[in-house]
Amino acid sequence: MTWLALAACVALMLFGATSLLASLLVWPALGRHLAGAEPRGETLLALRFAPTLAAAFVSGAIFLPVFLRLEPRQSGERVGVVMLAVAASVAAMLLAGPLRALRSIVATHSLERRWRAGPAPVALPGWRLPAFAIDERFPLIAVVGVLRPRLYIARQVLARCTRDEIAAIVAHEAGHVARRDNFARLLLRSCPDPLAFTPMGDAVERAWSEACDRAADDHAAARTGSRLDLAAALVTVARALGAPAPAGRALAAHCQEGEITSRVRRLLRPGPGRDGRGAAPRRVARLVMPALVLTPACAAIAAATLSPTVAGRIQALAESAVRLLQ
Repeated sequence: MTWLALAACVALMLFGATSLLASLLVWPALGRHLAGAEPRGETLLALRFAPTLAAAFVSGAIFLPVFLRLEPRQSGERVGVVMLAVAASVAAMLLAGPLRALRSIVATHSLERRWRAGPAPVALPGWRLPAFAIDERFPLIAVVGVLRPRLYIARQVLARCTRDEIAAIVAHEAGHVARRDNFARLLLRSCPDPLAFTPMGDAVERAWSEACDRAADDHAAARTGSRLDLAAALVTVARALGAPAPAGRALAAHCQEGEITSRVRRLLRPGPGRDGRGAAPRRVARLVMPALVLTPACAAIAAATLSPTVAGRIQALAESAVRLLQ
């Protein structure tokens, strides 16, 4: 039992140290990317997940197999108070991520319960998933949910917008569904790393949400063949704003009041890469990049688990840390 407790504590400490180091390393890159004119959502997600993935890789894939294989069952080493305190703090950080995700799920269910008080199923052009018209003071158009996305649209939006504008809005929301933005939002909020406790974590989530809206705008423009209808729909929605958005921390992709002006200007401003072209190279990049990352990762795991020299050095470092914290 002491052997397993020792392995768990050392693995947690290594996870925390790696996560902290990786967070410090990606902080400047996140700052530079956020300072750009239009940060890419994929890049923000990759940088935001980097500390957690690096920590999980180092502690779970490299350290634990070596420690469990080489550490004697009756080594006489014990879990010290300092070691236990550090491991417990890292465990609390790990638990905070899933708890944030759970709060988002609960907020989503609470929001839908309120909306389900008087919804009416509605047929929308080009939309094949469940859609409901609701009475809401905020001119809401939102895709809610992860596994079974549903579209909720305020009746005042249906009354104010033309058929072409509704089609553009639906195409925009379909872009969110195609990109699985609500699932990515859930993962983003569940990151168990030090960045989650800093203003940088909130800034990344806001910038990522804005990037998702830009990508959904481009999807709508490519699907409908016109950027003007979506711009007109956004102007109509902006004129109807009179109440705060209800979504809060729910898993809902919806229009943010502060983004409407910049999105309309972007839709009306011609520019390269905003008509749906370039999607194929991006899909190829999404397939190639994981291979470029996984290849050296697998090589590192093989070296750590198969090479006696590398494994011995990892074990020696672990034993030094245990003696230091006992």
